[in-house]
Amino acid sequence: MDKVSSRHVSWIDLEQPTEEKIADLSRRHNIHALVAQELLVATYRPKVEEYDDHLYLVLHFPVFDKKTTATLSREIDFVIFPYTLITVHYEDIPQLDNFQQFLAGHEAVRERKFGRSSGQLLYQIIKQLFSVSREELQALEKKIDAVQEKVFNGNERSALQEVAGLRRDILNFQKALKPQETVLKSLAEHGKKFFGPDAAPYFNDILGEYTQLWNIVEDLRSTLDVIHETNVSLLSVGINETVKFLTAVSFILLPMQVIINIFGMNINDIPLAHHPNAFWILLALNALVGIIILQWLRHKDWL
Repeated sequence: MDKVSSRHVSWIDLEQPTEEKIADLSRRHNIHALVAQELLVATYRPKVEEYDDHLYLVLHFPVFDKKTTATLSREIDFVIFPYTLITVHYEDIPQLDNFQQFLAGHEAVRERKFGRSSGQLLYQIIKQLFSVSREELQALEKKIDAVQEKVFNGNERSALQEVAGLRRDILNFQKALKPQETVLKSLAEHGKKFFGPDAAPYFNDILGEYTQLWNIVEDLRSTLDVIHETNVSLLSVGINETVKFLTAVSFILLPMQVIINIFGMNINDIPLAHHPNAFWILLALNALVGIIILQWLRHKDWL
C-alpha cells in the first residue's frame, strides 16, 4: 500500500487487496460495507455509485503487457472522498505506479496535480492513463503502417499473423473502452454534485479525452479491417493463380499421357510398334499435341 500526499489531498494506492488490508482501509476511512466487499473481487463492468460521503468508481484501461506482447484490460477501482482518493487494482499497472512515483518525487508538480480536492487528482490520474493509452495507440499505428507496406509489397503470408495480432490488440482496446462512455457521463453528473459546480470542467474534459481516444481506436480498427480484407484478397488471387497454372499443366499432360499409354500397350500389330524411329515419332507427336493445347489455352486467356 503506497501513499502520496500534498497539503490538501492524499492518494492511497493498493495492489492485490486482501481482506486484512481492505478492513484496515474501511476502518480508517469509513468505506461503505458494500464497497469494501466489491474491492475484494474484480468487477467486469465499469460503474459509478454514490454513497453518503464518497463515490465508488470502476474503470478498465487497456495496458500493454510486455510479457505476452499483447494489450490487456486492467481494472482500477476508485474510492473518492473529498480530500482522499483510494485506488485499488488486482494486477500490476506500471503506468499508474510510475505516475504515483513521479508525483512522490516532485513536490511542486504534486501540489499542482493534486489541487485542492480529490476530484482534480482523479481527473489527473484518468487523463494520465488515457495519455498512455494514446501513446500505445500511436505505437500500434506505426505497426499497422509497417504491416500495410508488407501487404502491398508482396509479403501477404508473413503479414497475415501480424494483422491478426494487431486486430486482437484493437479489439482489446475496444472491449476496455466501449462500456466507459455511459459511466463517464454519469461520473460528470455525480462529480458535479459531489464536488460542486467548479469541478464540472474537469469531468467534462475526462469525457472529451475518452471521446478522442475512442475515435482513434475506431479509425485504426477501420484501417486494419481494410488491410485484412486486402491481404485475404491478394492471398486468394495468388492461390487461384497457382490452381489455374496446375490445372493448365494437367490439361496439357493428359492427352500426352493418353498417347503414351496407347502406344505402350503390349500389342504386336499396334502402329509404329516395329518402326525404327518410333520413339522419336511419338516424342514429336506428344510435343505437337502439347504445343497445340498450350496455344489454345493462351487463346482462351488461361495462361
